[in-house]
Amino acid sequence: MKKHYDINNKLLKGLLFDNLKMIALVIIVLPFYWKWRNETEFVLDQQILIIISVIILIMNIPSLLIYLNYYFENKGTTFTMDFDSKKIEITQNGKTKTYTINDVSESTYHLGIYYKNAIDRAGRIPMLVSDFGYWDLKFKNGDRYFLTNILHDFIHNDPFFKNTKYRFRMFTYINKSDSKKTVKLKQELERKKEKSQTEKFVEKFKTKSETELNEILTNKSKYQKEAVKAVELILKDKNVG
Repeated sequence: MKKHYDINNKLLKGLLFDNLKMIALVIIVLPFYWKWRNETEFVLDQQILIIISVIILIMNIPSLLIYLNYYFENKGTTFTMDFDSKKIEITQNGKTKTYTINDVSESTYHLGIYYKNAIDRAGRIPMLVSDFGYWDLKFKNGDRYFLTNILHDFIHNDPFFKNTKYRFRMFTYINKSDSKKTVKLKQELERKKEKSQTEKFVEKFKTKSETELNEILTNKSKYQKEAVKAVELILKDKNVG
């Protein structure tokens, strides 16, 4: 199965829809708040309209700048992914090259900080810039591409290459010199899950005697690895104490 990607207007449509929701919220909530605070009816006059328009414009500036950043990077770029043969064909400024999965040296998804909730469940709320992201793809021959999601809406999909890593930033403008630490999202999620399971076993086993705990270690093949890890942590604390 092959999929072809070129510049689309999905991001702009999403941005427009988010703005419409924000305007609707202001129009609905503001009159109620005004009446509650001032005990008078709210009048949407020209001055208030100007203030609201300026606020919305300022809130959109980062999104518009990132969109332009993406557009000028990808205006001459298209690419096709062959999911069966694991090949990617990239056309940039009229030149087409074909690569296999073995040609890739680094694959990194740069996503908005909102999507880090999948790792740490921090409860971040989405912003107008949250859905912007790009794919930094490096090949062993030195070729490098920045495939933004005005070409391909990859944010919610499994990565094309299994060893893809992730970077999370507030503003995902294209940073070609970015060298900060990346994470493997699925591995990080598994680590978090394992830690959570271990904590549950610690809570469950902490009332057991040392004899019972050592018995679990002796028969560790019969227990989950998180259970064994929990026993080791409990015994270590007991010995330290």
